[in-house]
Amino acid sequence: MANNQRSPITTIVMMLLMASACVAQGGSPEADKSFDEESIDNVWHKAKLRGVAFRAIGQEPGWLLEIVNGEEILLITDYGQTRNSYPYVEPVVYQEERRTQYVLESYGVTVEIRGQRCTDVMSGEVFEVSVSIIMTDKRLEGCGRALF
Repeated sequence: MANNQRSPITTIVMMLLMASACVAQGGSPEADKSFDEESIDNVWHKAKLRGVAFRAIGQEPGWLLEIVNGEEILLITDYGQTRNSYPYVEPVVYQEERRTQYVLESYGVTVEIRGQRCTDVMSGEVFEVSVSIIMTDKRLEGCGRALF
């Protein structure tokens, strides 16, 4: 592996460290309250039960990202009208920058996860990380969290 690439386990550990650093820098434990309750109706909990390791959401237009390590990267955009399932790729982790990228080069898509607090514009919910989906023709911004 190149110096800037890590194994999936290293990536998981890095994402957890990024999340804990965000809380230590002023993130609120209350931000995870709805997830911690893990009610049967909680979409985040249901995603975790399906094996989703990371989930993100964004608005205008509404979109959803789910990453299942070793399997797929699912991106649903345009308020659910467009559904794309990409093969899983190993992420590139930039530890000093607190940034992780999944580069889906043959599809013209890059998922960038940054270790900075993020607030969903619709719900006001606070998340541990911000997420950008960079595509050939557009850029989507939102928030996400690790589900393990």
